[in-house]
Amino acid sequence: MAIDLSLDYHAHILPGCDHGSDSIETSLKQLGMASAVGIKTICATPHFYPHKESIESFLQRRTQTAKVLQEHLTNNMPTIQLGAEVLICDGLDRLDGLPCLCRGETNEILLEMPFYQWPESIWDTLYALCERHDIKIVLAHAERYSPEAIERLIQNNVSLQLNSECLIRPLQRKRYLKWIKNGSVKYLGSDIHMLGDGYRAWEKCVKLLSK
Repeated sequence: MAIDLSLDYHAHILPGCDHGSDSIETSLKQLGMASAVGIKTICATPHFYPHKESIESFLQRRTQTAKVLQEHLTNNMPTIQLGAEVLICDGLDRLDGLPCLCRGETNEILLEMPFYQWPESIWDTLYALCERHDIKIVLAHAERYSPEAIERLIQNNVSLQLNSECLIRPLQRKRYLKWIKNGSVKYLGSDIHMLGDGYRAWEKCVKLLSK
């Protein structure tokens, strides 16, 4: 399956919902930059930390900030889908309401892993999540984790999301392109926080992957 380069699967664009955008003005600039590089749909994936808040509280906060942003959108801006970047924790598979964190009307849930070596308890939780029939895991910014761990997940048919910036750097690019070629990478994301480097990396990725 070819990657849809008009879809930004991972973006922090809801004003004040997390540390991704601090205002309506910032969010509108983010959306304008996304539109300029051909993005038609953008997934708002604010951080959800299960050890810090309930799903109900998160959804309320996400709905409020999305409503404020929606009121300022113009016709030339990308369509916004609501989702979440969910940090894994021991026992996450037993948390009630997980499907509410999936992207839009899909069963896909964007999962963030810890940036240290994953203990067996985390692996057990990850495998338990994969066995659920009501959600499908998409691993956020897979390039940030141990390649050995990612290869293990690929063998278990876990879908990957890469951040666009990883493909514009020669180091390890061959590995990421292999993951794309074998179909393991389903989505690209900007993972934009504030304005950062905008969508310059995305624009370069479009040229690279369109060859």
